[in-house]
Amino acid sequence: MTRSRAPLRSAHTAATEPLKPKIVTAYAFAAKPREQDQKDEDGKEHPRELIGKIDPESELGKWRASLLEGGDAGEDALMITKTPDCATVMMGVADGVGGWTETGVDPSHFSNALLYYATLYAEKQATLPPPSEALAHAFQEVSSDASIQAGSSTACLLRLDMVRGKIQSANLGDSGFVHLRPDPASPDGRLEVVAHSPPQLYGFNTPYQLAKVPAALRQPGSLSNKPGDAQVAEEELKQGDMVLLMTDGFLDNVHCKLPPKEALTPDAPQRPELLQLLDMLQDKHREHWATRKQPSTLAEEKQDFTNIVASTLMQYARLCQSTEEKVSPFQLEAARYGIHYPGGKVDDIALVCATVV
Repeated sequence: MTRSRAPLRSAHTAATEPLKPKIVTAYAFAAKPREQDQKDEDGKEHPRELIGKIDPESELGKWRASLLEGGDAGEDALMITKTPDCATVMMGVADGVGGWTETGVDPSHFSNALLYYATLYAEKQATLPPPSEALAHAFQEVSSDASIQAGSSTACLLRLDMVRGKIQSANLGDSGFVHLRPDPASPDGRLEVVAHSPPQLYGFNTPYQLAKVPAALRQPGSLSNKPGDAQVAEEELKQGDMVLLMTDGFLDNVHCKLPPKEALTPDAPQRPELLQLLDMLQDKHREHWATRKQPSTLAEEKQDFTNIVASTLMQYARLCQSTEEKVSPFQLEAARYGIHYPGGKVDDIALVCATVV
């Protein structure tokens, strides 16, 4: 499913638009197929019942419902909050660690609560705080919330600030972001990667993770990181920039950078898969927008394109998950550890797209 967040006010002509930069956003998400691992006496399968589920009548449950609007992001979570002038945005994704289902715990409770508390904290401040600060506060709240029995999650939070012209990030685990900018040498404004977040991993498919582990479930070697372990960065943010924020359900299946040479065929395009997709979407959207008869603003055009990017990338990643014909980033990473894993990796997806207008 795809959603826009706080769309900008419409105007009749581009000439009436304010010159102050604004940030438009959209997000998309999809849940992987539910595990069917229990059978009744007739042999019919039923989903495993998990404890610690989110109460739909709680403030957390209502917050999640307002974002998903009847959709399902599985164990993933996302957040977006903006200043009234849309010049500063905080957005985040979190991926609940699925291994908790083995102990009967719902992994989505921890990931959603983490971003819920980050949102509450951010919106109470005079200005949106640095993402590392919001993450630290959110983890403290989750740790002390008795309704959250256990769980763990990766997290990536960003603050896009066009007042200062900066993007700040705090990334822990294998969710992440890609920062893109139009190439000034390209007549078509092709997007190029300015920065991206490297994953934080202990080993194959074992990311850094914030965790709440009850004493009864603690074991030697249990993974548990703190917000201070997150990789923190700051980059310049300019008009025209696009930022993509996603969980590993996308990153494990779509190449955001060129694979190693040995993984490429001689006739393979010398442009990452993600950028090829964005090139195609730019061309199609430009053609479509040129045929519109009604007046529109630059903000409306960019909002429409941002919606399309979020939706199309999510749908493409889902297609990649279900094929063994395409060599995925996850397949290449598995091969580094001597593991044969052909094709894509089925997982939940949460993706947020932001464009500076």
